Amino acid sequence: MRVHAYRCIALLVLCVGDLSAGAWTLPKGVAWTKLSYFSQQTREWYSAHRQWVAGEIVDPGVRTRYNFEGRYDSHAAFFEAVYGASERLDIGVQIPYFAQRYADQTRDQSLSATGLGDVRATVKLRLVERPLVFAVQGGVKMPTGDFRNVDGLIPVGEGQWDVDVAFAAGRSFWPRALYANAEGGYRLRRTNGQIDRDPGDEWFCSAEVGGRLTPRVRLMGKFELLHGGPAREFGGIVNRSQIKRIRYAAAVVYLDISARTALEAGARFSLGGRNYPAGTQWIVALTRDWRVGAEKGE
Repeated sequence: MRVHAYRCIALLVLCVGDLSAGAWTLPKGVAWTKLSYFSQQTREWYSAHRQWVAGEIVDPGVRTRYNFEGRYDSHAAFFEAVYGASERLDIGVQIPYFAQRYADQTRDQSLSATGLGDVRATVKLRLVERPLVFAVQGGVKMPTGDFRNVDGLIPVGEGQWDVDVAFAAGRSFWPRALYANAEGGYRLRRTNGQIDRDPGDEWFCSAEVGGRLTPRVRLMGKFELLHGGPAREFGGIVNRSQIKRIRYAAAVVYLDISARTALEAGARFSLGGRNYPAGTQWIVALTRDWRVGAEKGE
């Protein structure tokens, strides 16, 4: 069970992109793209179940070291694209690429996997513009990544479909260069038929505030929460050791290179969880909007 937990965590940690960022939608005919890179190296995790570690009993959710001097390394690149189909409707896609590895003293070789992960598609509809911007979003994660049920392997795909719905509310405090946004949703995770495993549905939410510090520099702070339920395996056996929960605080700095292009750098700090790596994720990204079909001068 210890090894199987590693196979699920990387995708869930990193598949939180900007496709669902905020209640606002793009102008009609405008495309927005982002290329991002995530990196995390850690020797600690939030325990998945009650276990014996370094001479003491550790309860589920306690931050502790991996057994046998284990080390988890994860690197990921994401390409994201969103298109304003109308003034109120956005459609988007997210394509991930993973390179991840786990090693400890019990293994002659580290466990690793590299390749394209599960592709995600989204649609967002802005319902209200004043006094708050309010939107509803749906998403589908497709099992396009390679899933192999080999003991100890860390696959780049999860082998099952996910469907989620979320609601978002945002507010601009103009003329102050500040904004706030909050969202929450539910993710229905379908059964992986290859291993007869239902990974358990999830609730998720986030809240962020941001603003402009100088004409070219923007700042953003964000809180994120993911709360998963137990898995069901082999026709209904409940496996509580597969419960996945995580809380993050993130800080990001944006540098506007031009009116359409920005460079982003930041970090996500784990605050608590269960069956997840602990520590810091480092993020760098490049974003650009393409005013396809927009009027000149916009």
